[in-house]
Amino acid sequence: MQIDTIVTDLDDTLLNDDAELSPYTLDVMKRAQKKGVRLIPASGRTSASMLRFMLELNTGLPYIACNGGELVNPDHTVMQSFDFTPEKAREIVHYLREHHFYTQCYRGNHFYYDVECDASVSYKNSSHMNGHAVSDLEAFIDFPTPKILSVQTPEEVARMYLVIQTVFPDVGFTISKPYFLEAQPEGISKGSALHRLAGLLGLSPEHTLVFGDSLNDVTMLQYAVHSVAMGNARDDVKSEARYVCATNAEDGVARFIEQHVL
Repeated sequence: MQIDTIVTDLDDTLLNDDAELSPYTLDVMKRAQKKGVRLIPASGRTSASMLRFMLELNTGLPYIACNGGELVNPDHTVMQSFDFTPEKAREIVHYLREHHFYTQCYRGNHFYYDVECDASVSYKNSSHMNGHAVSDLEAFIDFPTPKILSVQTPEEVARMYLVIQTVFPDVGFTISKPYFLEAQPEGISKGSALHRLAGLLGLSPEHTLVFGDSLNDVTMLQYAVHSVAMGNARDDVKSEARYVCATNAEDGVARFIEQHVL
């Protein structure tokens, strides 16, 4: 397998079940980079939420945030951002709140939501971002935002994912975790961002290795000849990949790279 670039999701893929980079994974990533292999994380997280992992990985390369809504420079400043207008963001928030979904939007290092609750506290803890309760999120939004994240039970997320695409055909929707339904501007995805980066960095599908576990990873798995779904991935994601590796809890990405690249 002749690979010069590795593109990988973070949560439930490169990160273990404690949302950390294991020492073994970090060692393999460093060894791959010393061999000249480029490493490009691609996450649904915002660039602010990715920062602590990017400092550990120290790739020296651009990376993908916000499900493709942000391309980020090696110095962690945002290179490109594709945002919802305030009007469109308010429409989506209104619809999701009517259907009893917790919703939040983003600006810089901050995220905003109606009132403090289990979902907002959990997200603060996992993202390490600054969260703010604003009482009425729909009324509060007067700024562009790169994505809207909503939370409900996995059953409700799966149901709404099918319904909301017909309500907002000009918006992209995806599922990053079973309980996360995410919205981004039309045409924006990890795959579209990877195509943009390919043009900037000279990537080729034949020499790129891509790892992912959820629906928001499918478009970038489709980019590469060598696509790998995690052992813990959804079945519909596994069907889109050429290979399946061990789970994220078993350092599946690092083990695959050590065996097939190093």
